[in-house]
Amino acid sequence: MSTATRHWITTAILLAVFTTTGHTQQRSSAAVGINTMQAPVPSPLVKGKKAFISYELGDVTSFPSRYSGGPERAYSEFFNAMKSWGRYELVGDPAEADVVFAIGFVDPPEIAKPQVRVGILDSKTHTALWGFVEQVDFAFRKKNRDAAFSDTVDQLAADVRHLVEP
Repeated sequence: MSTATRHWITTAILLAVFTTTGHTQQRSSAAVGINTMQAPVPSPLVKGKKAFISYELGDVTSFPSRYSGGPERAYSEFFNAMKSWGRYELVGDPAEADVVFAIGFVDPPEIAKPQVRVGILDSKTHTALWGFVEQVDFAFRKKNRDAAFSDTVDQLAADVRHLVEP
């Protein structure tokens, strides 16, 4: 093996180790705490009983080649996580809701890691109340990318829970 090849392999391994280590530590806003500054949580989030979950069209090119399912996968998984939590009654019409959770997946070339984002709106005033962004962990194999995607959506649901019920 040539010196250049060994140097390239060593560099690639070190880069993978350092990128993965830093990525794991900074993956989630929850890792540093949700609302650590103890900002007042908007009352529609705390007092609201009904929620509508909207699907924001995001990156459709990542499906089905990089991830299983379709571009609505983040919506479907987030909807199921919020339904099993049971904190809000999920409604099919935003006019009936107290809050709206808008979820979408983004993977544009200008950001290093794919993201799942949720914005939380007051359904009456359409004012943004809060938001979360979680990065999808990198994985080589599709089944591992799928697991990382699902973990990311679960983390977003946990972020909302920690905000509403600290």
